[in-house]
Amino acid sequence: MGSNSFHLVIAREQDGSIQLLHKEKQLVQLADGLNDDNLLSEEAMTRGLACLQDFKQRFSAVPGPRVRLVATHTLRVARNREQFIRAAYDILPYPIEVVSGHEEARLIYNGIVHSQVLAAKNIVIDIGGGSTEVVLGNRTSATRLSSLRCGCVSYNQKFFSGGKLTAEAFKQAMTAADKQFASLSKEYFTGDWELILGSSGSVKAICEAMLQFHGDELITLPRLKQLRQQLINWGHVDNIVLDNIEKKRTHLLAAGLAILTSFFRRLPILSLTFANGALREGVLYEMAGIETNSDIRQRTVDSLAQLYHVDLPHAEKVRMTMLNLFNAVADEWQLQHWQRTLTYSAILHEIGIHINSRAHHKHGAYIIANSDLPGFGEAQQHMLALLIGNQRKKLDLERIETMEPEQKLTTERLICLIRLAVLLNLGRVSGRLSIAKIAASANSISLTFAEPRHRFSLFVKDLQREQKQLKSLNIDLNFSFI
Repeated sequence: MGSNSFHLVIAREQDGSIQLLHKEKQLVQLADGLNDDNLLSEEAMTRGLACLQDFKQRFSAVPGPRVRLVATHTLRVARNREQFIRAAYDILPYPIEVVSGHEEARLIYNGIVHSQVLAAKNIVIDIGGGSTEVVLGNRTSATRLSSLRCGCVSYNQKFFSGGKLTAEAFKQAMTAADKQFASLSKEYFTGDWELILGSSGSVKAICEAMLQFHGDELITLPRLKQLRQQLINWGHVDNIVLDNIEKKRTHLLAAGLAILTSFFRRLPILSLTFANGALREGVLYEMAGIETNSDIRQRTVDSLAQLYHVDLPHAEKVRMTMLNLFNAVADEWQLQHWQRTLTYSAILHEIGIHINSRAHHKHGAYIIANSDLPGFGEAQQHMLALLIGNQRKKLDLERIETMEPEQKLTTERLICLIRLAVLLNLGRVSGRLSIAKIAASANSISLTFAEPRHRFSLFVKDLQREQKQLKSLNIDLNFSFI
């Protein structure tokens, strides 16, 4: 769900590669509905929701599909995005990943990796509707990720409103883009790249213009300047005559051209070629697990565990307890999509001990909330921080109370499971308790232990304290001993 277009891709994995079965896009221009206060208009939301309704028809009859919904810049910055997300969930009942700028850049590079052979040193630019991602990479690995606040839809709205194409409009747009590119770190200004690539619609449209005027798709600064002058000569988007470019794309050509020209002016770029593949391909290959590191989120979790010296044997015990609880209640509590997030919370629940053991759950939540987590969408990252922050002691209910009813119910149930998994491994005593039975109803969970009660008097007190905490989550904890 991009700032300009929404894209649907249906594919299957076949012998280690992706086979595209169907793809289409609709021009939604979500970013056009974003005002100066970052509020998304009702009209823009309606366009987006209508598109999702159309897309639903394409795969609603596909048996057992794995569905991933990814949203980029406009929903990333929209202050009222939850209104759109709730309505979208009613149409397509799958969680929407509002990816961070860095995550968007990583997925773009991942898509290019699987679409062509890359060199030892690469730089990639992807001009989207609301943001521009610039990535440095070493063959299959991205080494530097950046997301800039300049996009073809937002710049078109700001500098080329009404379709007028003037020298002054280009000057203002390029000056604004110059400031964005100037904010890049010094690694972007070395010029030491073997391959310079551009991806997605804006760059593709400019390549098509190059083909019409010069006979090939190579982009250079002199050619960009010639195209800019031609657009100024035409004077208005309605006068543009470019046979190879879709009419609905021509009205964004000037904004994309201004941003790409600034990229050439600010960085030591001599020429650029178009890259096959981008964010959509990156998402598809990641879903299929077709990459050297097939699970980027697991790699991120493992890296954090190593960085903060997690006690991995103990984390594994908590994880196994978590899975035992999850498998018993997932269907009744409708948590099937949350297994991996719970698993990650179990592995990382003690990372805050690296800072201070006294309130390590709070320290752990802060680390997760403020770290760059490749592979995790914004909502996933917030949920992971929330689970780790509420794994023990007094619950922080302030954020939970502001959630919508369905999201609140899911969150309460997830917190219940992480708390019980941690509690059941309290003290690090191996094999101290054996759970004979786990049962759940809408608002309760019952545990039956295959041990005599009198042998675990302290643990009984722990459970009694936990009953009071879970009661504030509207969950009754029942327990008994054989």
